[in-house]
Amino acid sequence: MSSIDFYCNANSIEQNALSQLQQYAQKPFVEKICAFTDIHYCTEKALPVGVAFTTSQYCYPLITGKDIGCGVMYLKTEKSWWLKPFNKSTHYQALQFAHTQMTDDGLGGGNHFLSIEEDENAVYIICHTGTRNRGIALYQQCLQLTRDFSREYGQEVDFVHRDFLTPTFTKYYEETLEFGYDRRKAFCLKTLQFLQNANYIRCNKAGINKQYLQNNSNSFAEQDECNGTPYILEDSIHNHIRFNQTGIWHRKGSTELSVNKTVVIPLSMSRGSLLVKATSEQAAARALYSCAHGAGRRLSRFDAMKYWSSTLKEKERRAYKARFSELLNKSGQFSQGYVQEFDFAYKSDAVIFQYQPYLKKVTQTSPVVTIKYTEI
Repeated sequence: MSSIDFYCNANSIEQNALSQLQQYAQKPFVEKICAFTDIHYCTEKALPVGVAFTTSQYCYPLITGKDIGCGVMYLKTEKSWWLKPFNKSTHYQALQFAHTQMTDDGLGGGNHFLSIEEDENAVYIICHTGTRNRGIALYQQCLQLTRDFSREYGQEVDFVHRDFLTPTFTKYYEETLEFGYDRRKAFCLKTLQFLQNANYIRCNKAGINKQYLQNNSNSFAEQDECNGTPYILEDSIHNHIRFNQTGIWHRKGSTELSVNKTVVIPLSMSRGSLLVKATSEQAAARALYSCAHGAGRRLSRFDAMKYWSSTLKEKERRAYKARFSELLNKSGQFSQGYVQEFDFAYKSDAVIFQYQPYLKKVTQTSPVVTIKYTEI
């Protein structure tokens, strides 16, 4: 069995997720495996979510499932450039409609989101989404790859030797990860332009292209100006395989770290996000240059609905409805997808630093407005 490093409370891991983790640690070629604070059971594949591991000559191409290339990007603008707070009653529905035109296939389901969040000094546009249909197509290629390798290997296996990977496949894999990056970038930059156009941000308004929702955002740099407004972009990815000369790095629901880079750890729809950095190269390396990709669920989606309906007091439910009135349906209720993402369903963010001491907090944001899981 390969060694397991627990960057979490091992005694708190649900038994089915722990069994998955221990079984995966016994697989051939897995050298080191790390479990993070948001580890949880995955019904799709043998590896739980919230894990990273390394191999040398063999890879496990199916571990990420169909959400290959999923990640979180933030765009930061200083509050000194803002003219007024976001008005939900005036512009929430307009932003909701606009975001459906920013890419070809929407944010996707589950906990994917597009949000505007803030701290004391800055406003952040944050997008959590992946590669959508292209990731599904790549997963089908990975599935065929393991079948083809199994025939050569002489038995059915879920791994592939790196020499079996053609340059065409690895190029397509990397292009798919870049595609996910470009999609997050489009959501962030086009939301910025929506806010400029709606007079929330100082800018050269005459420079805003009327077709900005349809235009390609790839030419924008990670630190630049958009219509005169300075911004910073940073991206992180948490569902992927990296093919390096020194080894193969697998991440399933664990955020990729590099020193001096700030990454987002979303906490919950009603709590906001953490922005963190690695404290040192050595500490990040021991954790496989990875960390949690979220606070981690305290309640399953089913249990969150049960908690909402039978544990929360009516006045507490009314408080959520008052705070997020723009998300209520015509019957004055939240859809299940929103309830399942409120803060009571997630762990305290204190455990993130308790069990991942190689992380330091850059800032913590509060949510202003959130758009979730849309498909086109």
